[in-house]
This record gives sequence, structure tokens and C-alpha cells, in this order.
Amino acid sequence: MKILEQLYDSILNGKMDESKTYTQQALEENIPTDEIILQGMNLAMEEVGLRFSRNEIFLPEMMIAARAMKSAMEILEPHIVKETKTSLGKIIVGTVEGDLHDVGKNLVCMMFKGAGFDVVDLGVDVPKEKFLESIQQESPQLLGISALLSTTLPNVVETIAFLRQSGVDGNCKILVGGAPVTEKFASDAKADGYAADAGSAIQLAKKLLGK
Repeated sequence: MKILEQLYDSILNGKMDESKTYTQQALEENIPTDEIILQGMNLAMEEVGLRFSRNEIFLPEMMIAARAMKSAMEILEPHIVKETKTSLGKIIVGTVEGDLHDVGKNLVCMMFKGAGFDVVDLGVDVPKEKFLESIQQESPQLLGISALLSTTLPNVVETIAFLRQSGVDGNCKILVGGAPVTEKFASDAKADGYAADAGSAIQLAKKLLGK
């Protein structure tokens, strides 16, 4: 459908006002919300993620595209509530204790939401006890822990160890990411997976859940 192609292009190019307009037009044309999300939004953000991972675009462009998708989602959300929605799974996301950075975390949250996941955002400076409490309350399939400061990496290790000791098992996959995080660090920390960026985080999550 032409309108979904226009929505795709507007998100891909970070045109926030156009994204909102095309989303509204798609609703007025009675296009189901799942088609709008899958064919208009998800494909665009997946392409953004791929371009970012290939160094064809950089963080500012990625954030602008994510902002455009968020504005489109704001138009769509009241209509999603009215419909039966099949979720790909639930993920809890938070920045580890001692770290107040949220740009990367917010981008991950937006992209997971756009990809069809239920997202619980715990914010920044999250103590290990709060992660555990949220897991116990929400029963997610995934937990994403973000860290931007190298000085907070020990807190990531401590948080994962605490969660494992508290009974968090393979039913909740633990993913880690952030500028100082590496695949080796994730493995040493006993995480279930590592993602270098928001785009690859979506692909990893789907792979871990067999989607």
C-alpha cells in the first residue's frame, strides 16, 4: 500500500511530522494497526538498525529515525489498545545502578516497542533488587541491562550474579549492551546475549525466543 511505503520512508529519513501524518492517513484508510506497525514502522527501524550496524549512518541519524517512529506510535497507540494484539514477548529494560545515561536505553525501548514487544522501562540507576522485583512481578521473557560508563561494568556483573542466585533462570534471557560492553564481557558476566546496538538487540531477542 502506498501510504505504508510513505510511512516507511518518513521514518527511515527521520521526518517526524510526515510520520504522524501518514500514520493518521493509514488509520483513516482502515489499514489494521498490525499492518501499519509491521510494514510501515518495523521494516523502517530494522533497516535503520542494519544501516547503523554497517556504519552507513550514525547515532544522531538513528535517534532522529527513532523519534519519528515514536511520534507515529503516539498516533497509533490509542487504537492498538482497542484491538487484540499479539505480542512477541515482554522485555524489562534498565540502566544499571550508578549509571544515569538513558539515550541508548530509550532507543532500545522504542525499537522493541515498535517491533511488537511489551516493554517495561525501569529507567536509569536501577538497583539489582529493583530488577529482581520487576522480573517477579512482570514475568518477562527478556531482561535488558544497559551500561554506558566503564566504571559501572562491575555493577552489571553483580546484578546478573544476584539475579542468578535469586532464581532467575533461562525462562528470562538476560541481554547486556552499551558502549563499554563487549561480547567477551557479556559471556564472562554470564549474560545470555550481547548486542552492540539497538538494531542487533531486536534480532538477538527474536533469535533467543525462536521468533
